[in-house]
Amino acid sequence: MYPVWEGILVHSAMYVAIVAAFHVLASHLTVAAAWFNLYLERRAVYENRPEFYEYLKRSALGLLVFAYVFGALAGVGIWQTTTAANPRGISTLIHNFVLYWGAEWYMFLIDVVGITVYYYTFGRVSPRTHLKLAWILALGATGTLAVIVGILSFKLTPGAWLQTGASLDGFYNPTYYPMLTMRFALMFTITAAWACLIASTMPKGTPWREHIIRRASIIGLAGLIVGALIWQFWYAPALPEHAHQVMASRAVPPITYQVIVGGAVLTALGLLLNILYPRHQRTLIALGAMVVLFLAIFGAERTREVMRKPDIIAGYMSSNQLVIADIPARGVRSEEPRLNQQGITGQLPFIVPVKAAQDLYDTQKHWKSGKLLVLQQCASCHSVSHQTGIPIGRHELRLRPVDELLAMRGATTPEAIEAYLNAIGGFPYMHPVKGTPEERAAMAAYLYSLVSEKTAPPALARR
Repeated sequence: MYPVWEGILVHSAMYVAIVAAFHVLASHLTVAAAWFNLYLERRAVYENRPEFYEYLKRSALGLLVFAYVFGALAGVGIWQTTTAANPRGISTLIHNFVLYWGAEWYMFLIDVVGITVYYYTFGRVSPRTHLKLAWILALGATGTLAVIVGILSFKLTPGAWLQTGASLDGFYNPTYYPMLTMRFALMFTITAAWACLIASTMPKGTPWREHIIRRASIIGLAGLIVGALIWQFWYAPALPEHAHQVMASRAVPPITYQVIVGGAVLTALGLLLNILYPRHQRTLIALGAMVVLFLAIFGAERTREVMRKPDIIAGYMSSNQLVIADIPARGVRSEEPRLNQQGITGQLPFIVPVKAAQDLYDTQKHWKSGKLLVLQQCASCHSVSHQTGIPIGRHELRLRPVDELLAMRGATTPEAIEAYLNAIGGFPYMHPVKGTPEERAAMAAYLYSLVSEKTAPPALARR
């Protein structure tokens, strides 16, 4: 087991989500933008349209700085935040897919070197040679997508891996192809906004400027429609029933869907206006479209993460990093029976074990153990202290705070909270609390201090 990173002001899960949303925006842009640039460069070569090279050079420079520098830094940020937030989950993915990730990094190396060579060889090599570089860049970018989607989709639908333990069974899981094609289609919507942003910086009144804006918007709108259709008729039907239950539950706030749908509608309307009136495109409007896409991506990625709750790897490891399934093929056994019998505190670093009845009367020790147990079992999905709250006037912006949820459900005494902990497991998005009765009592003691908003640990009545 590992210590838990709770986060400071912002919950650890939100750190991951913010960094991941930006990385998705940047990385998805690199794939579809490479194909759109290839399309324009083919026309420049075979239709003798040298005016397109001005756009291609500006786009390549923008991609080099925005997508490949800042996007790559966000990729490093994902490794840092996810390793801190859920080290055991990342460890499982590495042990299963280290060769696949190696292949993805190899593709990314082609990508990074490719965009650098692509940009700095404008006008220095023949047009047909430069076109070949565009092909290498597009194929390399697509290779990174094809590999990483297998790992991302595995977390929600591990498929036959749960029985066989074979990495290929986990990689080619039930949602691999739907997610791959859906993401590929939606990438062109991001690229359309990018192309309009780059083209809007070009001299006004030139026909090719409006031509690029209109053509990119047509492709982007088509990608949005195709992506929505894939979601409705292929990806969503491939999801497990549990994912649909979670999406319809309180685990996903209604505002999340409003942001996703609103972002999609605004993007579609913006692209339609670009098709009809390309000359009215402005840089500020294009920047606004990128911001709208970021918010929609943030909502979509958060929903994708929440769909597999209460697990980090569906059916295998819970969000609080406990193994919940037997996989004989890999020599893995569920940790739940052992933890319920022996307790969790002896398995966690820096926790004073709650072993004997007399510990119940050592209030300070009991309360501290309860806090660390709550951190381990609840902090992956909830704010479990005021440390992860952003003060806004008299309120705090927190992630599903446990004290508010308990108060809302009427669990406002240590006995009621302990009874509530014993009953958890009936929600589709929560596993039963693990550990011994003494440990659950310690958790209740800490949670009561939150609910009652006392700074000192409460005195426990003798039982």
